[in-house]
Amino acid sequence: MSSAFAQLDFYYGKNTKGLRVGLGPGVTTLFTHYSSFPFGLTIVGDVDYAFNPYFSIGINGQSGKLIGQDNTGKFYYQTATDSYMAGSLNMKFGLGLITDFNSKNGFMDALKRLYIGLGYGQIKTDNKITINNDVSPTTVYDDPDNQNGKQFKGTFSFYAFNLGTYIDLPGVWGTDKLELCPNFQFNMTNTLYLDGYRSKPSSNLKGSYSATSLTLRYKF
Repeated sequence: MSSAFAQLDFYYGKNTKGLRVGLGPGVTTLFTHYSSFPFGLTIVGDVDYAFNPYFSIGINGQSGKLIGQDNTGKFYYQTATDSYMAGSLNMKFGLGLITDFNSKNGFMDALKRLYIGLGYGQIKTDNKITINNDVSPTTVYDDPDNQNGKQFKGTFSFYAFNLGTYIDLPGVWGTDKLELCPNFQFNMTNTLYLDGYRSKPSSNLKGSYSATSLTLRYKF
């Protein structure tokens, strides 16, 4: 299969398959019942195996913070800061799998390697909560001193959806060893307590979050 890809465009003689290891910074956004979603910071690491320039399978790891904030002053819990760790297994499918236009420059190459990804993972949460003393505790589910309606720590599963591309850095540490990977990942969790609590007994809102990152990847 690799020889077929090599004959299509300028991939002849390049590092078109093998192990890739990446690391870089990112920003997160928490989506729950809070009215404001401040950015959190995270560190993202990837280990992937590329079967060709347009298809890979690998693992993604993250360690950072998810932040929720009530700017309207209606919740007893005013802010939640989740120090989280997450890991997921992902498959990425590039545009080059369905179109064979020739890559004549770096921009066209990055366009052809534009991918979507699907994955499944686990997230470990550790929420720190601040309280709005101007709001009655009865505005939250059950007694704030009781664990019903709260779960500040836990491990939950999620589905991951990725969008990104790869940008080669030729001539850095070799002819074809480094690349940049801008990636947007949206994660849908199976928990009502991503931010630590339910806003009301009738709420069935499962939390989600995004992580936008830029990793530097080494090609073995």
